Amino acid sequence: MHILKDTGNTIFFTEIGIGLIILIAGAACYLALIKHIRTNEENLYKVTKTGFAILISFIFAFMIGYSVVIFSVIFHYHFDFNAIFGPILFLGSIFVLATAYFNVGLFKKLLNSNIELKKQALHDYMTGLPNRRLLMRKISQALVNKHNNNNKGFAVAFIDILNFKRVNDSFGHFVGDEILIQTADRITKTVRNIDTVARLGGDDFVILIENVNPRQTVWFMRNIKKALQAPYTINGVEFSLDISYGICTDKHGDNHPEDLINKANMAMRSSKKRGKNYFSFFVESMLNSAQDLLKFENDFHNGLLNNEFYLVFQPQYALKPELALKGFEALIRWNHPEKGLISPIQFIPLAEETGLILKLDRYVLDNACRIWADWLKKNPSCSSLQISVNISAYHMKIPSFVHFAEQTTTKYNIPTDSLVIELTESAIIADPDLASQKLDALHVLGIQCAIDDFGTGYSSLTYLTKFPTDILKIDKSFIKGIESSASAKQIVKSVIDLAHGLNMVVVAEGVEMKSQLKILEELECDVVQGFYLSMPLSEQDAFDISTK
Repeated sequence: MHILKDTGNTIFFTEIGIGLIILIAGAACYLALIKHIRTNEENLYKVTKTGFAILISFIFAFMIGYSVVIFSVIFHYHFDFNAIFGPILFLGSIFVLATAYFNVGLFKKLLNSNIELKKQALHDYMTGLPNRRLLMRKISQALVNKHNNNNKGFAVAFIDILNFKRVNDSFGHFVGDEILIQTADRITKTVRNIDTVARLGGDDFVILIENVNPRQTVWFMRNIKKALQAPYTINGVEFSLDISYGICTDKHGDNHPEDLINKANMAMRSSKKRGKNYFSFFVESMLNSAQDLLKFENDFHNGLLNNEFYLVFQPQYALKPELALKGFEALIRWNHPEKGLISPIQFIPLAEETGLILKLDRYVLDNACRIWADWLKKNPSCSSLQISVNISAYHMKIPSFVHFAEQTTTKYNIPTDSLVIELTESAIIADPDLASQKLDALHVLGIQCAIDDFGTGYSSLTYLTKFPTDILKIDKSFIKGIESSASAKQIVKSVIDLAHGLNMVVVAEGVEMKSQLKILEELECDVVQGFYLSMPLSEQDAFDISTK
């Protein structure tokens, strides 16, 4: 029997005491950790609570054994320590084994989580396709392969679903997500194993087609186009999607994957301009056009900030009972610091293409109302006149436009019935229901509405009966031939008669000759405007004639 007789063995006593303190601290740490996990990560707690309970139980068993030893030393009990050290050592081996088991399991879970995180970092969460980061790596490798072997050509194809947003808005995100998943599946099944299909976000997909020449690329794209043109069926509803495709081959690579993707995107946008379900190859002229467009956007933003845009005012004259000033149409001009005066014919189409027309129109409406309020204060007789502002078709899709118009008239405290909002015929016909709602809302505010450039769009007179409009403006292309063409004169007469029958005021644009003015008087046109009567005037000159 081995007993501990030397109670002065401080080294042994100290070691046992420190061991007990470590055990107590370890148990406290484990308990605090499991409490924290239970509070903040309930799912992790459910998985780990059994392992923690076992480990803590082992620690308490060690604590009991160590306490027995310390108690025997302090109170001088002669005790057979073989009876206690044997179980302690056995428990120690089991504890090490259990700790190793649980740690290995934990490390496996951490490893799997790390692998999943890496996968999520390189793949799209919805479709499981590679994302932009992984696609960039693949294209970089394709560029290296092309450099090492000139026969290993490749192409990057950009795919955009044109009417996806409409489906998403009409049927909900569940249907939209299902379309994206089915699209990814169709493309993946069409390409080969060596090709890479990626989703960049939204409804944009990119395909890296490897080991192909341009002719083979066309063949691949035709197969993909065929696969995507087949109808989609979701919850018993059938959808047909329109898609645009853009392709950039390796000869435009320049060793930059991002450049290839951007150039394929430019080609896709070129296809979109051609119509639906086309595909186009990138050519350098597209890059020049894109760079010009980017410079235009920068200049445009700076122009708005630096007040390079200003308004001029085209006088409008009533014909009866005598020729008299009726109001003004506010027109925008751009005085570029380097290029000088830029015609609206040049910058307005570009503003519409880039979406900047929304900012420009709000700028025009705000400044026109500000100037009009100033004129009304200086000259109360202006209250009998009207100010007209042209608004782009894009505003028909923006819910906040009516609210902005209301805010602006309230801000400058102008009579709402003195403001006329002009919309083109094509803008109204593009979405008749939505246009009707917007026009109704403007009418509720007291703002008058005009159909501008009538005759250049759909030219359907029946549409006039469906919209709450007050004014119809006949396009100058009809006025131009009114004195030499009997058919042009008859068309103008028909439009005037119909508009009068609908209690609408008729405005003729582009009156440039006295003979045109005389014919319009005979046809009982209400209001005219054009260079014959007056060129667009500066703010001061326009105010001056309003006081006469």
